[in-house]
Amino acid sequence: MASSELRALRRAAAAHTLFPPTSLEGAIEKLGFVQADPIRAPARAQDLILRHRVAGYRAGDLGRAYADLPLVEDMIHVHGFLHSRHRSLLHPRRIARKFQVETEHPHLRRVLLAHLAEHGASHPRAIEQALEARHRRASIVNA
Repeated sequence: MASSELRALRRAAAAHTLFPPTSLEGAIEKLGFVQADPIRAPARAQDLILRHRVAGYRAGDLGRAYADLPLVEDMIHVHGFLHSRHRSLLHPRRIARKFQVETEHPHLRRVLLAHLAEHGASHPRAIEQALEARHRRASIVNA
């Protein structure tokens, strides 16, 4: 690829993904989907994605504002956030088998459902704390 073509490609990519800073809801709407990742090295994926696209964004703002926004969490090929009106594009999905964790750790499903029945919709951190509180030997690891 010639250097002029590469420069043009970079300009086009920047123009389509780096738009002037807007609101949190507006940025997610424009992007369509924001990948989420709990690993903080160097920072959470959602914070890295949103910091240049949301005016005044600070790490963790998405988590703090989530309950007040029309957003949902779902999976495409990765976990992330999207506007609730787009969720119907992802569902119904057919899941042909149980997830491996359901087969290998059925007690986790019971603990999770009990927590949700008692507390309703919960932040992932609250779910982790509930699992750790009921299963002291459990350690929370990524995937």
